[in-house]
Amino acid sequence: MKKIIILIMILTFVGCTDNVENQDNIPDDNRDDPITRDINEDEELQDLEDNGEEKETEDNEEKIVEIDYQEVRPNELGHIMVVMYHGIMDNPPYHRTVDDFMKDLQYMYDNGYRLITMSDYVDHRIDVEAGYTPIVLTFDDGLESTFSLVEENGEWVPAPNTAIALIEEFAEENPDFGKAATLYINSDLQTFPGEATVEESIKWLDENGYEVANHTSQHANLSQLGAEALEEHIGKTDVFIKDILGKDYRVDTLTYPFGVRPSSELMHLVEKGHYNGQDYVYTIGFREGPSGPFFPSNHIDFSPFNVPRVRGSEGDIQDLWWFFEHYENNPHQRYISDGNKERISILESQEHLLNEEAIGEKEVYTYTIEE
Repeated sequence: MKKIIILIMILTFVGCTDNVENQDNIPDDNRDDPITRDINEDEELQDLEDNGEEKETEDNEEKIVEIDYQEVRPNELGHIMVVMYHGIMDNPPYHRTVDDFMKDLQYMYDNGYRLITMSDYVDHRIDVEAGYTPIVLTFDDGLESTFSLVEENGEWVPAPNTAIALIEEFAEENPDFGKAATLYINSDLQTFPGEATVEESIKWLDENGYEVANHTSQHANLSQLGAEALEEHIGKTDVFIKDILGKDYRVDTLTYPFGVRPSSELMHLVEKGHYNGQDYVYTIGFREGPSGPFFPSNHIDFSPFNVPRVRGSEGDIQDLWWFFEHYENNPHQRYISDGNKERISILESQEHLLNEEAIGEKEVYTYTIEE
């Protein structure tokens, strides 16, 4: 890790923090927080020495534009929401209608959220414009209303009003929003039913920038499985995906059916196991339900096999629209990008929260906020 410290005038301040725990209300907004919201918006901001100038990285010829840290105030230890959807239908809270899903995407776009892939989330390679917040979309169960293919003019295209078709439509109109989603499937259950085969459907997703991942083979309650059955339920879907997309295809995240994890004695079989002559290795397991906080993978409190997802719904405690409002009221908690995927920019006061093992050789910029 290469470390660069940016020194600005040091401010002593009191802010507020929220550690959103499972099914708990947000605590009072009166705790110390490394990022303050009580800075006068009309204050005169001092430009950093390199502001507006291009700088070459040491590793390649790519040029980057330095930002005004006092204006952007990047927070690359802030929260990144992973949203859990299922299908596009009128059956809340796990499904969204077409209008409601488009409403979700429009809110994200208008309020500074940008789509990233699950792979970039895991690797913490956040490639969004400075000042914006990454967000990850996931869809469980391989439902027809999530994605299916129809033939149009001799080519496969997503069926109208499926989730992927809607993302494609929105991304075409708003290309700076990004186009990404991860679809978690069950190999022994019907997956992406439609005119195309499951193999054709999965290959289309891969070729068009989407990711396919593991939701186990039969959607069983993993807490009720023994060791051998657990390895089979995870390993079978792992093999299924790689048989279609190749042995080197990256499958290293899993969503627990019903949000239920295996017994503590068997959790090691989520991380590593063996099925049908092949080993599998996973880095992240996602639960679901009212939960938080959504620490990024480079935060010391990130728990890789107990990662929360927020339900893509509106009207329930700690669902997607609840958190939209929460981050409007607590913008200091959002992840804010510095615009450079090879650099981690954080407040100097937050440096102790950075998991240095998770960031590899990325640069670390620390800075303070001027009063």
